[in-house]
Amino acid sequence: MTIPAEFQAVVLAAGKGSRMLEFTSGKPKCLLPIGSKPLIWYTLSKLQKSGFTEVIMIVLEHQKTEIQSAIDIEIEKNTLNIKIDYVSVLDDKDDLGTADSLRLKEIQEKLKSDVLILSCDLITDVDLSGVLNTFRKYNASVTTLFFHSQNLEHSVVPGPKSKFKPEKDLIGIDEQNNRLVFLASASDFEEQVPLATNLLKKHPNINIYSTLVDSHVYVLKNWVIQYLKSEDNFMSLKGELIPYIVKRQLSKVPKSTDTNVSVVNTKDSNDIFSFAVEDQLEVDIREASPYSYHKGNLGSTYSDDPIRCYSYIAPKGSIGVRINTLPAYWNINGKIHEIWERVSNQTEMINKSQTAEIKSNQIDDKCIIWDEAKLFEKTSFKNSIIGAKSTVNSFSRVFNSIVMNNVVIKEKVAIENSIISDNVVIESGSKIKNCIIGNHHQIPEESEHINEILTEALMHF
Repeated sequence: MTIPAEFQAVVLAAGKGSRMLEFTSGKPKCLLPIGSKPLIWYTLSKLQKSGFTEVIMIVLEHQKTEIQSAIDIEIEKNTLNIKIDYVSVLDDKDDLGTADSLRLKEIQEKLKSDVLILSCDLITDVDLSGVLNTFRKYNASVTTLFFHSQNLEHSVVPGPKSKFKPEKDLIGIDEQNNRLVFLASASDFEEQVPLATNLLKKHPNINIYSTLVDSHVYVLKNWVIQYLKSEDNFMSLKGELIPYIVKRQLSKVPKSTDTNVSVVNTKDSNDIFSFAVEDQLEVDIREASPYSYHKGNLGSTYSDDPIRCYSYIAPKGSIGVRINTLPAYWNINGKIHEIWERVSNQTEMINKSQTAEIKSNQIDDKCIIWDEAKLFEKTSFKNSIIGAKSTVNSFSRVFNSIVMNNVVIKEKVAIENSIISDNVVIESGSKIKNCIIGNHHQIPEESEHINEILTEALMHF
């Protein structure tokens, strides 16, 4: 008999990076270079450090081989030692929603325990045991990790100047017990945020936060996964499912619902309370215990709520960033040397791959050179990333830029403060400043571009 694990980890990596199509249209978002590692490495490394030996990863079918190859390289380098169970989904015109991903038959068949959900684009130094222990402590239905707003200012973001306005959520947390009792987008309200009387009566000690950031790290009871299977109207976890469950935990249990009946016997009802069934032994133990998390009254433990949502707020000063926008991607790369030891399991960053062919003697200590890159003599590099199998020919310079994989930079090219995507060819004599160049783009000889996005990708979306 195999004893199921307490938690199963699921990494969501089937998104198309729709907020960064300038350079994700032809590349898996989870493989974007962050310092000396692909983005997905940071999530997998965090799980590994937290004690997970296996993870289920949801990817797009046409990207599976490329993602698997990149992860296998890190496994061969002994920077990862975790088993990946890939679940691939067919590519669609639109992004597959995060809730849609968990509704897939292939996923439903694999999930037998409570589930830790993470996005592939997370970089953090927060110990995941905090959110897992909060889930355990309160026998929660849902526990969510929140970060304080981050300040990762680096420099001017490449491309045309634009004002980026981050999304802001309103998050209500009971200060006595970390109960998550309110969750909504700030854009849903104009000036006032009305709170229900029954909410204030039940939780009089609520703090409403507008500066916390949802991490897309969720711990879910297995019954939530089963409930999601029965409800196909939820597309996203953060925007739809989690707020719905937070709201429903304040509802009264329908009289027709027998809360002592096993989930497997609820085929005739899709009401959420038919899935939120607690083990009777746990209920009996709790009722016999003098413990109550209500300070100042003798209310029953958890107010007899079968659905319970909780929050874990990362300590102030923690690093917690989702790389889902151009500013986030650009700024985290500018900070990666500074935060490397905090967000990785390694004590030293490898700045220059042993397989790179480096003939240049003008490379500062903030540069990162990936595998099989070729840097010819009489080239100059400052504070830049040069991706795998990319070539920089003589008399060219790359300053404060990100050059991704398989890029060819010909002679006498000057690149400054720019992002160059995969498979780009920049012909001789070109000058590129504050630009983003999309995948497979070719820059003609003697071209000059400043503050531009050079790609055809956006024309197709």
